[in-house]
Amino acid sequence: MRVKHPPGTVALSEALQGNPTLGSLLQRWRIAQQCMQAANAVLGPQLAPSLRAGPVEDRQWTVLASSGTAASKARQLLPRITEAVQALGLEVDSVTIRISPPSNPA
Repeated sequence: MRVKHPPGTVALSEALQGNPTLGSLLQRWRIAQQCMQAANAVLGPQLAPSLRAGPVEDRQWTVLASSGTAASKARQLLPRITEAVQALGLEVDSVTIRISPPSNPA
């Protein structure tokens, strides 16, 4: 189903794809989301909610952990996470885990 837009406007996805910089950002975001799906299969239902997809830069994907405990547990699974991501054939050579608590809206 195609959504009609007011005259002179463009859908956000079309605008992102039409701009090389924004298109690249969108592509990296999609890769990060695919990586997170692969990682979630390894992480399991208890640990997965504590992690979220971070950026993909220079073929390295960063996973953001909500706490040091979650980061430590995820680091123990890092070889399996990396294998799962690489099995998808994505442009990712390595995976890192960083602590980044979720921000609370004011």
